[in-house]
Amino acid sequence: MADHSRLSRRAFIRHFVRETGMPPMHWVTRQRILGARRLLESSDWSVERIAGATGFGTAANFRNIFRREVGLTPTAYRKSHGPSSSDNDLVSPPTVRL
Repeated sequence: MADHSRLSRRAFIRHFVRETGMPPMHWVTRQRILGARRLLESSDWSVERIAGATGFGTAANFRNIFRREVGLTPTAYRKSHGPSSSDNDLVSPPTVRL
């Protein structure tokens, strides 16, 4: 991203943090978590498939990062927020853009 913006890596990170309030990789991780949450809420995809689709690579890596960021395992999150939970019965599934 720094090369694309024609800035040094250090300058890019400084500007990125100023604009977003977080370093680039933290921002990328948060975006991946948002995509994973949408898939957990609206699909019956396996954790392995969601891990691959959202850029986490392995299911183990996804589970560790998801738990660290969200405070729940992906399975626990799906049980409380997924398509079968009573909170979401009247809500249409979100569009996932990855």
